[in-house]
Amino acid sequence: MRFRVAGISLVLVLALSLPASASAFTSVAAFRASLQARINHFRAECGRGPVSLSLRLENAAQAHSADMARTHNFSHSGSSGASWIARIRYWGYRGDWIGENLAVGNITARKVMAMWKASPPHRANLLNGHFSRVGVGAHAGSYAGRAAVYVTSDFGG
Repeated sequence: MRFRVAGISLVLVLALSLPASASAFTSVAAFRASLQARINHFRAECGRGPVSLSLRLENAAQAHSADMARTHNFSHSGSSGASWIARIRYWGYRGDWIGENLAVGNITARKVMAMWKASPPHRANLLNGHFSRVGVGAHAGSYAGRAAVYVTSDFGG
């Protein structure tokens, strides 16, 4: 089996003008659904097919978002030191193509998409034609003393 890494990307956004108790986050389910819908809308606008939900990718993404929130660590590597590739494989995803986008800050799904679309590496993952599956993770926490949402989007194909 050939395995290809499509890419990884980070976005850090801290809305420093917001108080530490403020948060744009409402619920994991609502955030996930909104972000997946926005990803598919953007892909359609650019002539790409939709990505469907993979529970294995979603479990990997959610576990990573929760780990980052718990440890206040914004990185593709987990607190155990495991790589993002090892994490996705641990959760059972076996596709040939994988990629990951991250974001953190006091953000909404709309803001995440705006940032990812404006960043060449993030945009490349969003529009990668090899990707047909996605899992989105979101977890509320704090980053640099401010309310934040840790977002992980794992792509596969």
